[in-house]
Formats: sequence, C-alpha cells, structure tokens
Amino acid sequence: MKKAIAIFVSVLLMMSMLSLTVFAAEDDEMVPVVVKVPEGWDAPHAWAWADDGTNAFAAWPGEEMEPLAEGWYYIYVPGFVQNVIVDANQGTDAAVQTDGIVVEAGKEVWITVAEDATASVSYEAQLRGEIPAYVEKFVVHAYVPLSWETVNLWAWSAPDGTNAFEAWPGAAMKEGEDGWFTGKVPTWVNSLIVNGNEGSVQTEDISIEAKELWITVYEDLTYELSYEDPNKAVDNITVYAQVPADWEAPCCWAWSAPDGTNAFSSWPGEALTLDGDWYTIQVPGWINSVIINGNEGTVQTTDLSVEAGKDIWVVVTDAENAAVSYEEPAAGAAPVETTPETTEAPATATEAPAEPEAVASHTGLIAGIVAAVVVLGGGAAIVLARKKKK
Repeated sequence: MKKAIAIFVSVLLMMSMLSLTVFAAEDDEMVPVVVKVPEGWDAPHAWAWADDGTNAFAAWPGEEMEPLAEGWYYIYVPGFVQNVIVDANQGTDAAVQTDGIVVEAGKEVWITVAEDATASVSYEAQLRGEIPAYVEKFVVHAYVPLSWETVNLWAWSAPDGTNAFEAWPGAAMKEGEDGWFTGKVPTWVNSLIVNGNEGSVQTEDISIEAKELWITVYEDLTYELSYEDPNKAVDNITVYAQVPADWEAPCCWAWSAPDGTNAFSSWPGEALTLDGDWYTIQVPGWINSVIINGNEGTVQTTDLSVEAGKDIWVVVTDAENAAVSYEEPAAGAAPVETTPETTEAPATATEAPAEPEAVASHTGLIAGIVAAVVVLGGGAAIVLARKKKK
C-alpha cells in the first residue's frame, strides 16, 4: 500500500513539473499585438511589460511596429506581456501615447486607438487575412560617410544564397539622433552589405554572427565591425553607498538618461555588498543616473543624476535626502547634497506616464515599468565625430 501511494505521489509530482514546463514554454512564445492608430500617428511603437515589471523591450519608446493594412500595424511580444503602451511621433513636438492598456498574457490582441488616445481591446480578428508569421531578428547599426544620401541594408545566408529582402539594394535603414542608422535582419542570415545612394556605393560582403552589431563604414568603403556599442564600450565604475539603518538589503538601480537604457534587468536592481563602512557595486561606466533603494525596493532615493565614467559616493540620509560626491567624503564630514530630479508618485502597472520622458525616468519603478537588461562587454571604443545627416 505504501509503495502504491509513493508511486501515485511521484506521478503527481511529474505531472506538476510537466505543467510548469508547459507554462514556461507558453510564456516564452511570441504573440501578435495588432493596433489601429489614428491618422497622424507616424512610426507607431509598442512598449510592453508584465505585471512584475519585466519589460519586453530594452528602452522607451519600445519597438517600431510593422504595417499590416491601412491604419493597422502589428508587432510580436513575449507571451508574458500583460500591459501595452502605443506611442508615435517620437522625437517631435507632436509625440503621442496611450495610457497603459491591460491585455491577457499569451493571447493575440487587437487594439484600436481613438483620436483622444483612448484604446479598446478585442481578442477577435478585426481584419481578414493572416498576420505575417513571427521571424526572430536582430539589429544592425551602421555609421556611414556623410556623402551617402540613402542607406540600405542587404543580407543573406551563405552559401545557399537565400536573401532576406526581395530586391537590391535591400531595406532602408533609419537614422537615429546619434547619427547611427539601424535596420533589422532575420537571425538566419550570416552575411550582409551596407550600401548607399540607392546601391551605387557599397561595402564588400561582410560575414557576421547573428547578434546585434555595429558597422562603421569609411569613405574608402573599408569598415570596422563590432558586437559592442562603441558609445558604451567604457570601463565599469564603482558606486559606494551609505544608507539608513532600517534600509535592509540595499540595491542599486542605474540607467542612462534620456534614452532609458538600464544597467539591470528589473527593479530594484542589483544588491550592494557591504565593504567596511560602505556598500559597493560595479555598474557600467556609461550610466548617468542612479537610485539607491532598500527593503526590496519599497524605500528609495529620488533619481540622482551623476557624471558618467566616474566612481561615485552616495550618502543617503532618508528617502528625500541623498548626497553625491566623486571622492570619498572625509569621516564625519557633511557631504554636499545633490539636487534630485523632480519625482512623482509611483504609477500602477496599468497606468502610463503623462509624458513619454516619464517612462524613461525610473522614479517609482516599484510598479514595474522598467527596461530590459543590456548586455555589457569590454573592448575598445570607436571614437567618431560627425554631424547628423539631414
């Protein structure tokens, strides 16, 4: 009898583990979000996250959506997504966005955005025809000569010759504020060409790995290839912190403003380690904003602006008062207090910030609008200077 019971219990445990495995697999699946936006909402993006604060994308304003039909756009998001913000016209005075839109995790969803930026949700298809199948892609960044009037990306799989795009010169790349052009290619490609002026100038065939990369193209069409962001290939810095006695397990949250790129994957960040009189942690040298928090992120400083590339010492008196210096304060000395950024009450996971910049800000991230993890790496930085192409 005991043996039979033991076998029964074992079977139940195996079934439970199987169900958990299936649930995890469903979370990892990509599901489509299809959105109809008002006229004048150009280049719509989606920002998406789970109730626990896990974000689908690296930084605000999220990922640009693909056109599906007139006024309709689509994007694939991880199955864990439970909240979506639709935004458009970023980088202009006409920037617009919805509030946070609650959706059911793991389900195809159709969202209609009204002129006043309110949204309605349906789980029934609003158009005939199929949504294009999900294709995993990675980002290609290119920095090209100023003489190039257009910039395109051509990619394929060697040696079979399967092309990612229908015809030469390939997909147009979009220029960012930093002068880098970006485009996406499927993860099955292993070769690409960056070309300009409608394909009349081009690099040679470039063999690549299927991961985010940066290519700098020079006037003579030679190039440099890197798998690390040249703008962020800097040494780590150390953050030193002293916190009130009732702040248990202090953590550091750090990011780069205003682009919103975070050093850590989710709030409250990474734990600091006590070393003598100071808690310490190493963070990427490109960060320029930090929050020190404790008690699992339930108490925190305001957003603290800091100089990139420098070790910092933060003395926290209480949640409203913190001081930053760039050398260790003398014992017993009163450090000069910083002027913290204006803070707002934390939003719930179903609310959106009043302005797009508030999403990139990280005050009140307890509710969970945080950006995804960045992959850090060493390597030499490529130092470039150029004007933005008009």
